Order: sequence, then structure tokens, then C-alpha cells
Amino acid sequence: MSEESSAVSEGVNGLDNLRQSIGRLDEELLKIFAERRKLSLAVAANKLTTNKKVRDQAQEKNLLSNLTKKGQKLGIDPSVTLSLFHNIIEDSVRSQYDFFLENSKAEELEPLKLAVLGEPDSYSHIAAQQHFATKKRCFTPEHCPSFLSIFKAIESGQVELGIVPIENTTAGNITEVYDLLLQYQLKIVGEEKLKVKHCLVATKGATINGIKDVYSHPQAIAQCKSFFNQHPFINSHFRSSTSSALKLVAEYQNPTIAAIASEQAAENSGLEVLSYGINNYQENYTRFLLIAKKDIAVPNAIPAKTTITLQTPQKPGALLDCLQVFKSHGINMMKLESRPIPTKPWQELFYIDFEGNASDIIIEKAITELKHLASEVTVLGSYPMHDILATKLDHHALSNQFNTL
Repeated sequence: MSEESSAVSEGVNGLDNLRQSIGRLDEELLKIFAERRKLSLAVAANKLTTNKKVRDQAQEKNLLSNLTKKGQKLGIDPSVTLSLFHNIIEDSVRSQYDFFLENSKAEELEPLKLAVLGEPDSYSHIAAQQHFATKKRCFTPEHCPSFLSIFKAIESGQVELGIVPIENTTAGNITEVYDLLLQYQLKIVGEEKLKVKHCLVATKGATINGIKDVYSHPQAIAQCKSFFNQHPFINSHFRSSTSSALKLVAEYQNPTIAAIASEQAAENSGLEVLSYGINNYQENYTRFLLIAKKDIAVPNAIPAKTTITLQTPQKPGALLDCLQVFKSHGINMMKLESRPIPTKPWQELFYIDFEGNASDIIIEKAITELKHLASEVTVLGSYPMHDILATKLDHHALSNQFNTL
């Protein structure tokens, strides 16, 4: 072996050894993270018995301040430390929320049956996996071909829960789901937000220039309009779900057809990703609702969101009078959506999301006032708020702190 070949071999072996060392450290980090989560649940148990709220943001600020200071001494930039521990704290808070909701008894329960749109690896299935990742109780999916079949499965008792998308940051609201909520009067018991990254998926050997037809759910196609504008020779076709579109491509093995689906679904289908992230905007999120026949009681220690429907009298200012109730009680209204009432031509039903728990005194008073002003008010459910806002540090104080190191 020449000196040059020997040096190359040593370089490759040296790189492999370094990667193995990093791999071992990564495994240790995962073990430490799992141990931290156990301690976090022990904290939740203590808070439950002492009737304390889950979040203590003053304590979180102290923790982050100390960690950023220690990280600075180790040569780690404060922004990196904050990014890392914001994610760790979010996981901790979410785990503690679930502990309070399940009240530590879920380990005795069987997996619940959950109605999901599409096949395994559909976006709904991925959202469900994400939602239950921190819960003790797991789920068995019941794959359904349509939103209607999900609502029917819950109503009939075939499943305990369903998960349905309700809105997307790019394509807007999913009106069919709003209408089914009105028709079936099911309860909202949870929410989940999923970052959606669409991929163009086809058979092996296919090329974008050779694709003539693309299949997917209408929402997925709407979220990828820019892609179709850039490729006017490609026709779009609707399917009941992204996973059913993927199944069609896998069955036909035709290099001229493709599907829009998730990266995870593509990897598990044996097909090939021709292009990643073809959605119009990279910050593309879909909000999902967990629905059931009965509502749930959300502990006061957990921030909650409430959804109601509202019908107003046919008179000037009726809706404004109702909305004024939220302002007068200091309630943060997060969403207002109107839908036509099929049995009442030219009349609208309003869906309203707002911060607060229906069992809170202030919320109870507000709903009572609304019932006097509106023709009809229905509470669709109070449920844990998905968003866990990161605790912020005072940047000025933080800067002064680092200057003293």
C-alpha cells in the first residue's frame, strides 16, 4: 500500500471512529433526556397532590438564565442553549399536562380506538402519533376513507375518538369538517398542530419532466399551488387522502403519475421522492381536532381553549353585541369562523375559539351573557391548549449578564 493510500485509509478510519464516538454520546444524551422526563413526571405527581399549576414561568426563567450562563462558559452561544432547552421544557410541560389529564391511571387502560383519515402514514395518522407521544395511553387506529365515516364511527360507538384536520395556515379552513361538527354535535376534546412538508412521490426511475398527473387530497393540492404554477404541464387530481393517492401510485407503477404525501409515507411506501418541500410556504401547519361523543374536564392547572357555536338574531349589531362580551370579560378570542345554516337560508352559524375553560367562573358568566344575546349558544368543548409558548428572557438583562462573565 502506498503512503498516499495509507493516509487516506487512516483518514477514513479516523472519521469513522469520530462518528462512532459522537454516536455513543448521542445515545447517552437520549438516555439522559429519558431520565429527565421521568423526573419531570415525578414533579407533575407532586404538583397534582399539592394542587399547583403545571407551569412556573418564574422558575423557568431562572433555569434558562443559569443554563445560558453555564453554556457561555463552555463556549456555547446563548441562542443555541435557549433553542435546545425551549424544546426540552416544551416536552416537559406537555408530558406534565398529559399526566394531569390522565391522573396517573392510564396505565390500567386498554389502547383506545381512534378513527383516522386514510391509510397508515397519512398526515392525520402522523398527527395522532405526535399527539399521543407523551401520553401513557396508546391508540389503535381505525382507518377511514372520509371525514364523514370518521364522524359516523364515533357516533355509532365503533371508536372512542377521532382526529380530523380543521384548518391549515396556507389553504385555510376545512369547511366540510365545520359542517360535520354542526350536523353530528360531537365534542372537541383536544387539538394537535402538525408541521406539514409535502413531497412529490413517484415510482423509481420517474422524473419530474415525465410526470403528467399528480394525485392527492384537495387540501394538499391547494397547499402546493406554486408547484403546479411552475409545472403547468402537470394535471392535479383529487383523492380522499394523501395515503390513498400514494397507494394508487404504488399499485399502478406508472412513471407518468405521482402523489403528494409526507416524507414518512414516501419512505414506507417503497416509492421515490422526486422533490421535497413542494408546499407554497415552508412554515406550513395543519391544526387537527380530537373529537368524541362526550366532553372532558380539563384541570384548572392546564391552560384550556373553548369552542362554541353561536347563532345571532336577525337584527343590526347582533354579532357585535355578542363579541363585546368577550372584550368586557377580558377573554382572548382566537378564531371566528362563519358557516351557512342549511335549514335557514341566508343565516349564519359562527364558530368561536377562545382562551379559557368552560368551568371557569369568568367563562361561565360570559357564556350566560351570550345566551341572553344570541338565538342559540352551544359549547362544543373545552380542551387543553396545544400551544406552549416559550418562556422569554429579558434580552437587555441577559446581555448585561454575559458581559460580566
